[in-house]
Amino acid sequence: MPKSAVKERRRSPRIDSRLALQVEHVVRSATERPMTTESSNVSGGGISCQVRSYVEPTTKVGMTLLLPSFGRKGLKTQVVTCGGVVVRCVPDHANGEYELACTFTDIKKEDRALIQEYIDWRLMQDLVDERLSQP
Repeated sequence: MPKSAVKERRRSPRIDSRLALQVEHVVRSATERPMTTESSNVSGGGISCQVRSYVEPTTKVGMTLLLPSFGRKGLKTQVVTCGGVVVRCVPDHANGEYELACTFTDIKKEDRALIQEYIDWRLMQDLVDERLSQP
C-alpha cells in the first residue's frame, strides 16, 4: 500500500522541535537521577527524545518540558510538568542512545492546550516561511 494511502492515526499534529526536557521514572531508586535531554518531536499527545539508557515500555515517567517564548503575546518560557507512559524505546545505532517515545497521561488541560498552541504557532511559522521562500 502506498504511503499516501495509509491513514494517519494521530489525533494531533506532530512537529520536529528541540525542546529542553527532563524525564524521570515515577518510581526510582535513591541514586537514580532524572534524564536531561531535548525532544526530537512533540504533539499534543506525546513527545519523543533521545536518552542514554533503556526504559522499558509501559514505564510511568514524570516529564518537565520547557516551551520557549512564542506568539504575538510574547509568552515567556513556560514550564510544563506532566506524567506519561513510555510507548517505545528503541536503540539508535548511529549514536548509541535510545529513541524514547512517551504519551502524555497526566497533564493539565491548560498545559496540553499550551503545547497545542505552540505547535499551531510553529506550523503557521513554517507555512509563512515556505511562502516567503517562493519566488
